[in-house]
Amino acid sequence: MANIRWVTGPQLSHGAPVGASSFTRAPAAAGDADDALTAAYRRFLATHPSPPGGSLLGQTVAIAPVRQAFLPLVPLAPGWRVLDVGTGYGSVAFELAHRQPVTVTGVDVDPAVAAAAGELAGGLTSWLDPGATVAFREGSAEALPVPDGSFELATATLLLQHVPSPPAVVAELWRVLRPGGLAFAFDVDDGLGATYPRSEALDRLEAAFDAWQASYGGDRRIGRKLSVLFAEQGFEIVRLEVLTQAQHLHTSPGDQLRALTAARLLAAKPGIVGQGFLDGPTFDQLLGEYQRAAAHPLCRMEGRVALVARKPVTRSGEPPVSR
Repeated sequence: MANIRWVTGPQLSHGAPVGASSFTRAPAAAGDADDALTAAYRRFLATHPSPPGGSLLGQTVAIAPVRQAFLPLVPLAPGWRVLDVGTGYGSVAFELAHRQPVTVTGVDVDPAVAAAAGELAGGLTSWLDPGATVAFREGSAEALPVPDGSFELATATLLLQHVPSPPAVVAELWRVLRPGGLAFAFDVDDGLGATYPRSEALDRLEAAFDAWQASYGGDRRIGRKLSVLFAEQGFEIVRLEVLTQAQHLHTSPGDQLRALTAARLLAAKPGIVGQGFLDGPTFDQLLGEYQRAAAHPLCRMEGRVALVARKPVTRSGEPPVSR
């Protein structure tokens, strides 16, 4: 039976100003490792004001504490071959290669983002484990450009909420893992979160965003479905946990929270408006109201789901991957 429990994670990373507080345990392994990687991303942002992927790199920097909370749950051992699916700017790939002498391949559907991750790798060589290697390539999560049974570990973090067919991606994870190999998935579930006070303008924008995401198969409540998706593919569920975060802060016009939220919504505007979930003037009006709203205290709570699953041994005499 899988180990199912709730874990209290770090505060949300939105650059909380003075006066913000959180009621959480300290994030595991959140020392120099996270600082070094975040510094590398900030240097890249400083020299690439319009990086590939729009707001993706800014979001990667912002959720560093969340990443540090789930990384201790990722099974890893020296010598493993690891596939990081939907790698983006490679944050998980780099973190794993920092922790152990492993061979990591990151795959992303956006060739420009994959190339940027490769560029970043050149500046992180001394930070990675001396025995680790990291490489990035373009590829679809539904048709991974790697051979069958070639990895001990496959990771998919904050990916399955975006894809049109999560079962197709899970089937690919099954294909690329060796018998006994492990899959790690981590994703959102908006039903596990709450914000007070609410913003009517932001609520309307988020509803339109969710409707647009759902129109192409995205799912902001994918977290609760992870274990069933993997079990239906044939995986054994090893571990299932909910990581929760809570933060009290004072939000104001121009702060990092509003800037990141606005960037995410603006990146989705063509889809939201193009499919009629909001018209252009209404979108702009609501976004302006959200960005200009007076400073006020805010409480945010979120829950995300982490899963470890094993591909059963199918060939006689082949042992499972050790954890």
